[in-house]
Amino acid sequence: MKAKDALIVLLIAATMIVPSLHLDAPSELDQDHFIAHAGTTDRVVVDGAPSEMSADEVIQFEAIIYDAVNTVIVGNVNWSVSNGTISDEGWFYPWSSGTVEIIAEYEGVEGSFNITVIPGVATTIEVTSTQFYAKESAPLTADLIDGRGNRLAGGTGMVWDVDGMYFGQGTPMFTPDSTTPFELKVRFNQLEDSATAIVSAGAPFEFVFSENLQVRAGTLTLIQPSLVDQNGYEMSLSYTPSIGWYAENGSFNAQGEYSATNTGRWAISATSGNITGSGFIDVIPGDAVASELKFVDDPELFVAGERYEVVFDRRDENGYIGFVSPDIDSIVTDSGGLSADDGHVYWSPSEVGTATLVGTDGTVSTQLVVEVVHGQAIEVVMTSEPTAAFAGDQVAILLTAVDVKGNSWVVNGTINMNMGNASQISDMGTYQLIQATTTQSWYFEGNWFDNETGSMFVADYGFDVHPGPLAFIMLAGDGEQVPADGEIDLSPEFYDAYGNQLPDIDLNWTIDDSDITLEMMLNSNRWVASTLGGHEIRVNADGVFATIRLTVTAGTAHGLVTDMDDGLLVRAGVPTDLFVQVVDVHGNLAEATAVTTPFNSTLGELDASPTGLGFWQFTGKESGVYELILQEEGALHVIPLTVIAGEPIRIQASLNQKSMAEGDVVLLEAFGIDEFGNIVTMEGENTSIDCNAGEANFVTDGTWELRLTDGGTDRTCTLRWNGLLAQTFFDVDDVLLGGAVGSTNTAMSMAALLLCLILAVLVVLARKASSVEGADWVDEAFDEDDYDDDDDGDDDGHNEEGDDEALSETPEIQDNTPSNKRHGLSPEEIAELAIEAGKVGVMQATPSTEQGQTGWYVDVSEELQYWEVTPEGEWIRQE
Repeated sequence: MKAKDALIVLLIAATMIVPSLHLDAPSELDQDHFIAHAGTTDRVVVDGAPSEMSADEVIQFEAIIYDAVNTVIVGNVNWSVSNGTISDEGWFYPWSSGTVEIIAEYEGVEGSFNITVIPGVATTIEVTSTQFYAKESAPLTADLIDGRGNRLAGGTGMVWDVDGMYFGQGTPMFTPDSTTPFELKVRFNQLEDSATAIVSAGAPFEFVFSENLQVRAGTLTLIQPSLVDQNGYEMSLSYTPSIGWYAENGSFNAQGEYSATNTGRWAISATSGNITGSGFIDVIPGDAVASELKFVDDPELFVAGERYEVVFDRRDENGYIGFVSPDIDSIVTDSGGLSADDGHVYWSPSEVGTATLVGTDGTVSTQLVVEVVHGQAIEVVMTSEPTAAFAGDQVAILLTAVDVKGNSWVVNGTINMNMGNASQISDMGTYQLIQATTTQSWYFEGNWFDNETGSMFVADYGFDVHPGPLAFIMLAGDGEQVPADGEIDLSPEFYDAYGNQLPDIDLNWTIDDSDITLEMMLNSNRWVASTLGGHEIRVNADGVFATIRLTVTAGTAHGLVTDMDDGLLVRAGVPTDLFVQVVDVHGNLAEATAVTTPFNSTLGELDASPTGLGFWQFTGKESGVYELILQEEGALHVIPLTVIAGEPIRIQASLNQKSMAEGDVVLLEAFGIDEFGNIVTMEGENTSIDCNAGEANFVTDGTWELRLTDGGTDRTCTLRWNGLLAQTFFDVDDVLLGGAVGSTNTAMSMAALLLCLILAVLVVLARKASSVEGADWVDEAFDEDDYDDDDDGDDDGHNEEGDDEALSETPEIQDNTPSNKRHGLSPEEIAELAIEAGKVGVMQATPSTEQGQTGWYVDVSEELQYWEVTPEGEWIRQE
């Protein structure tokens, strides 16, 4: 650092010396090579410093030492300051704001520099306006204080609160309303301060004496008036140390003590310079030995609402006599009220009639008794007696005047009815009388002229007549039928003796002598039925009773039951009764009267039965097994239903073949049909059959086997069953041999077969002949010994045994045994197979046949049939 300072000094010296040299001509020094040395210190200059700095800054000062010829001398100066601190290197640390002198000293020579230090950045704020005078405006001020304690008056950025309420910004003017201290709070950026401001009275202005100065005669009393400023704010009497006194009667000493000599009210005053004040003092007797309570001015009439001053007429032991205003607590009254005003006591009567006042003056008690009359009317009101009107009451309508104390009296004015029933009102002269019988609204207008004050008063009045006492209770639902799971709102209504309806009243409820009050209250007067039959409901309130009777029927259908739940069997066309009952949620049963069914009407119909309630007739139409669904009010019930065929009305017969010839055996099938087209099975016992084509034998129900023996085109079979008759006509072709071997085709086939056999024999013989020489073939052909039973075939696949069989083949002999017997089945077994086929809807195989394979089967008609089942699953019936 010292090397740097030396360098700076050399540079400054160079700038000062170089301009003085004449470089264009050699100097004497140059010629003689003379070296100059610094002289004695002449002055010290503080150089390069600013004129102002903040208290938060640090500045380094520099000093230059000169000799007499302005040569810079190198050396270390001694630094000092008038305020703050400075280091040996010239670093200045300010303290307080203001002008600071910086002093640099070298070898006894000093140089100085004045710099202005201004406050730094504020770190705190302080309220400075804490003293105010009442009713006088003064600014709100605060100082900003930096880190070194330097103050700076706050500016526009300050925000003020007075007693917690925003007041203004900057330095606003504030005027206290009273001498009550108040709280100030100021904010500046992040700084805040608060203080309690004291408000004082202003300059002394006048003396104020008490309004009720009272002293006793013959005593010495200190009198101290109040000293106030021009706004009436009190201050200490010490601000006026010397006071002059004056009394109209009696005297003051220098200390302000007043000596009372005569009773009465006397003027007094006090003076101090230009400050004065005056008042009055009451001189009263001493303790009473005799006292009487009186009214000032002795009024003859006491009117309610007026004010009368009360005093004691007192005499003391020294003979002083005078009126004394009593203490308000020393007087009591049984009417009206007492008040104190400027040291005087006043009585204000209120109620009309006799009033008594009792006063106690020391040890002496006194009493006043007066009569109070009502005051002047201030208004007129219209009233009714009684104030609450009910049907059956007599109601008087009155015009009443009212004074200031609320005393009222009836006046004779005019009353007109604007709303009401004229038939119920009577004019009684000074009032109107109503005989109320109906609940309704009334409205009246009236007027009265007060001759005493010359004022006209008007009034109006309206009221409602309410129902009278309870006389009747009416309940809904008498005689009604209520479903067991339903409810009925009994809706009780209440009436007085004049038929006016009353509001709802709490009732006591019983049903069949059982209390149900709580249940009815919780259910809002709705009774929920549960038990079938008749019931009596009774209510009572205020000694009034009401009774109703009603019947409970079964409730909404929750379920259905019938007398055929195990199954209903009906014959087509024959109506069959079905008894149906509904079941409610309580298990009560009742006849079902509105049963419906989604059953297809083409299969059967359900209708109401004439038998009675709950009976329904079902008439079946199409035979079969079904489920009958019954419905009523959302309830559903299903029962099994079986419809069998009805009475037949005709017979239908047919043959199982269309083309027939003599010798054929055909099946004649017949069945009955009822009115709905259902098939009725024909049994053999009640059936007779006549056929002119051959003999008919009964096979099974509805099936006969007909062996055709007589051909022709007019063949017929006649069936008779249960009074019904049916005929079927058919043609039977004539065949060879009269059908002994079957049809013509069968006979031709047999002939062809015989010819083939003969031809085969001839072929065999021819071949034999060709294989044997000469005549030996005949012997060989007919040599029975050469035949054997071994299976020795020749090259063409035929053997002699086969030929013998072919030669011995004869036509087949027809088996006329019934088919069931051929298969070893009894009619009962065939019937069982037919019933099973009806249940499952599939033909049933006989014991000798595997179900689903080629063989013999029985269908629902109990017919035995032969069916071929191809590998492709096709069924072909074989005749």
